[in-house]
Amino acid sequence: MSDVRFWRRRPVRRAAAWTVTAAVLAGGLFWVSGGYDSWRDDRALDSACDGDLAAGAVRELFDGISLTSSGRWGDRGHCTVSASDDDTDAGLVLWSGRTEHMANLENSDGFDAPLGHGWTGSFRFNPDTEDTDEAGAVLMLSCGKEPGHGQLMTADADLGRGGFDDPVARERLVAVLTETASAYARRTGCEAPVGGRVKEVGVSTTRADYKTLAAATGSCTGLLDGKTAARWGVRTVREIAGDPAPLENCVLGGRNGAFLYGFTASYGPSARYAHRRLDERRDSRRPGTSAYALAAGCPGAGGTALFEVETLLDEDTPQQAAPVVDHQGLRAALQRFAERSAKRHGCEAPRPA
Repeated sequence: MSDVRFWRRRPVRRAAAWTVTAAVLAGGLFWVSGGYDSWRDDRALDSACDGDLAAGAVRELFDGISLTSSGRWGDRGHCTVSASDDDTDAGLVLWSGRTEHMANLENSDGFDAPLGHGWTGSFRFNPDTEDTDEAGAVLMLSCGKEPGHGQLMTADADLGRGGFDDPVARERLVAVLTETASAYARRTGCEAPVGGRVKEVGVSTTRADYKTLAAATGSCTGLLDGKTAARWGVRTVREIAGDPAPLENCVLGGRNGAFLYGFTASYGPSARYAHRRLDERRDSRRPGTSAYALAAGCPGAGGTALFEVETLLDEDTPQQAAPVVDHQGLRAALQRFAERSAKRHGCEAPRPA
């Protein structure tokens, strides 16, 4: 996934906002149907989501707001929590099992921050957004070594007051997700290894968060040597921390972070959609563009991972405005990026896709 496409899609849709809106609407229907009276006491949270909901973590997240909840996971694999007082527009929606809604994992306001602490997941929050009370997180759990044998869960929240610029709020939302997902896995017979308490939850890496190539310590580490970088005009990088995540990104840029080359590693549902997009791009590819991609079989939830690199030539950029591509060097850089990422996820050696 290139940075160019990534930022071009930014205003198109916001998955977190849509899912939270769904949660609020669900709460409204619940009220109209008369369910509010039976759920008035938020102790009902203790049995919500078939008993999987991390009720204590939810109460901490919303800090004093009276809450209502649906009792079970819905047919589409979602469970909602919403504020019950009229003057607070807040809600939480959790998705499990079903992955159709994961098509927009990559359509966030930045490169999502890996959770670390033994989890394969990420946190989405753009610190520059006006909607600081909205954020989301995603988590993949492997139920065994067989590729594709795993579970995925997401949590999208609208605090209604306060914001996720507060690191405590970010930690609390991640706690809701990890504790709920772990309970769901146990109840459904998924013997997934679990990580520890996630502290110091990061925020999304935005377009302005570039650094010098020499300062790379995460997903861009070691992709280019100094001579190659100089020849390619690479001076900056935008990266995420070097922990496993469903979607891992690295952008090599020129002055002021201007996009030159984008590397992406996709796992689980993200990989399935990435494979489809790769096929579409190859069918419509213009002469001179690069369709380099590698794949690797991964245990559990990782499935068949896909590793891609894109350049300005892969977009609608005029040929004269794009850099001359060192195709051999680009394939070598993709190989290094893919091997590092695959190793973090315990995958097989990458091969041509």
